[in-house]
Amino acid sequence: MVLNAHDDMETDVSIMEIENEMSVREIMSKEIFDIDTTASVLDVANRMAESGTGSIVVTENGDSIGIITEHDILVKTVSRNVLPSEMTAREIMSSPIIATKPTTNIIEAAGMMVKSDIRRLAVMEGDKIVGMITDRDILAIAPGLNTILEEMIELHHENNIQHEPELERGICQRCGALVDSLTDVNGLMLCEDCKEEEGYYD
Repeated sequence: MVLNAHDDMETDVSIMEIENEMSVREIMSKEIFDIDTTASVLDVANRMAESGTGSIVVTENGDSIGIITEHDILVKTVSRNVLPSEMTAREIMSSPIIATKPTTNIIEAAGMMVKSDIRRLAVMEGDKIVGMITDRDILAIAPGLNTILEEMIELHHENNIQHEPELERGICQRCGALVDSLTDVNGLMLCEDCKEEEGYYD
């Protein structure tokens, strides 16, 4: 019983230290990828795949006006059987951008995500996006914040369940077709027809 009480005390101290000292700036990703509003959703998907990122900022005349995530592409094109090559970034972006400051405490940032039902926040300094922070970033450094982040973890679970039926489907990175299965050919996810054109056979 004493050990458990001590463990709880250590957890409380850890949370208190995080609440008092750790800011968004310390764990945010500083690498930002952007794309113009006129780009096709296929171009957006390709850019995200090439960059290894789960989100991309949408710009117009140099100004950041929206954000697109993998979830946006899945829900607004793939699940509706719309060809990504026939839609633009403007049509599926989320706007306005929900953002926080670099000095914001990570617990406050987590609360903003839960309240807005999102999994990532843009980090802005003045009128410029200087970083991005996700719920995974927060959970990675503060796994003891289960009570505070309980709703966020549940959101993760719901999103994973929702995505499972779509795992086999995807967008061919060459022709833009929505297909039931893709094959990685030299770093590109291709449909059966494009795969054969590349001279690749199972």
